[in-house]
Amino acid sequence: MNYSDLSQETQLFLNKAMDVYSTIKDKSLNKVVKNLIDTKRYEFTKLDKKVLALFIAGFLIDGNLKEIFSQYDDIKLDNLLDFIDINESDIVSIENEKYEEFFGKNFKLDLISIIKERNFGKEINFITPEVVVSSLQFVGLSGSRILDYFARKYEVSRSFMGFNEHPVFNALENYTLIDGSVSKKDSPKRNNIGLGPSLFATSPLKKGSSKPLLQTQKQQKTTKFDDSVWLLLDEIQKKFIGQELAAEGLFYNIVNNQQLAEMEDIPDGQRSIIFIDGPTGTGKTAITREITEKLGIPFTSSSVTNYSSTGYVGGDITDVLKELYRKADGDLEKAQKGIVVFDEFDKIAYSRSGGLEMKKAVQQQLLDFLGGGKYNIRVGNSIFDMNEIEFDTSKLTFVCLGALTDLRSKKTEIKQTIVFSQTTQSSEEQYYSITPQDLMSIGLERELVGRFNTYLHTDDYSKESLKKILKESTISPLIGFKKWIESRGKQLIMDDDVYDLIAEQAYELNTGARSLQTVMNNIRTPFIKEVLRGTSDTIHLDSETVIKTNGQTMNRKGRG
Repeated sequence: MNYSDLSQETQLFLNKAMDVYSTIKDKSLNKVVKNLIDTKRYEFTKLDKKVLALFIAGFLIDGNLKEIFSQYDDIKLDNLLDFIDINESDIVSIENEKYEEFFGKNFKLDLISIIKERNFGKEINFITPEVVVSSLQFVGLSGSRILDYFARKYEVSRSFMGFNEHPVFNALENYTLIDGSVSKKDSPKRNNIGLGPSLFATSPLKKGSSKPLLQTQKQQKTTKFDDSVWLLLDEIQKKFIGQELAAEGLFYNIVNNQQLAEMEDIPDGQRSIIFIDGPTGTGKTAITREITEKLGIPFTSSSVTNYSSTGYVGGDITDVLKELYRKADGDLEKAQKGIVVFDEFDKIAYSRSGGLEMKKAVQQQLLDFLGGGKYNIRVGNSIFDMNEIEFDTSKLTFVCLGALTDLRSKKTEIKQTIVFSQTTQSSEEQYYSITPQDLMSIGLERELVGRFNTYLHTDDYSKESLKKILKESTISPLIGFKKWIESRGKQLIMDDDVYDLIAEQAYELNTGARSLQTVMNNIRTPFIKEVLRGTSDTIHLDSETVIKTNGQTMNRKGRG
């Protein structure tokens, strides 16, 4: 892809994108952004800045893109510019003769990667502004989720799957440049956005031919890990301080399952079907999500209480397969190796003396589902464009979660009694184990429980572990508070006992690691005005402020 080979329209669009990027390229940009599972301060990468520059350029250049964007008033140019901390007047144009040089040095390789990721295995003939911006729909696969972060910050309409499901991308897919004119998606001249002779082909075209002599073959998409994968575990454990053992056990089981999935026939009993118990707020879902994101595996999570058997109101359990297929971008092989998380698994337990038939029916359906079988599902972009595919669940990794609050309390109470009788003192942290018999005793069918061959456990947080999260975790809300203040050109000074006070208050809240964020949000509120408008270069967080702010706003709960 050479700059000089692009159409004038595409060059003008890329010129504006390069103007935006050159303006922010060396600018330190970080924002508080929301994931599905947490809130964090995120530092923009160079790829993030390029993705935003390409998206913003569509608003700044008169033409088809600008008209398409104008139809969606939830996406605002002012918000996009605010997200990168500039005004439109701040955008400085590169000298005309420098655009081609800047493109080659700063834009070309990433642009090729983005477009190839979106149209993998297909030949691309025309690079138009519509093709470029449409390709940003799946740029997360190339390493940037910045558009989704933007959407979450400014509450842009989107599905639960993320900004890539926004209807603007469907609208963009209806356009491409064919022989100098805009044609609809169903044009007989093509079968997708800008498809035709490949710009990425390695051989030239024969004269009069519409196909390259040699075309790049679609690579086999297999899940293979090199030794560097083990370094990811260390990163994950540093993030989820206090749950290192659970993270380690889950990580190795998932990696092993992925390697087993490469085999033609998986030996019986070797694929891990995992049950994780632990108190609410201890990161059962978050750890699983983090591992799958690090490994690049399609992931879906839902409460098992959402589903019902035939004849009852509720979702179809095969909906998770459709979601995996979408998250794998239509790659069935990749989707069939995905991760399915079923939360609140203990909520479908029932009493045999007064059981609910619906819960029993759901358990029967899950029994077959977890065992591995083939299901026919209908997938497509709309009800008018649906195809039926066969989805094999035998290589999926199932992770089932349950707080088991009543059972855990009962077993902890028994353990405390034993400890007290033997040592005449009680310990704050009480060890207990969950067995298959325990799950059957609360009302899960023996056959369903028999599917689980791997049991893991997340621990309740002690004051010491909460304090360690504050000081060391990559998701520490106190570290995030400090970075927020520093981003405003100020310095945070803290009393020595602040860590202990925050950890103690979070412990009293008894909502797991989430309680740290709650406490810090209460602390941050009285400082916002001072940080944003105050003239002092230092912000002092003292013990009195911590005690006062949370004493006024928190409802303390007993531990149970």
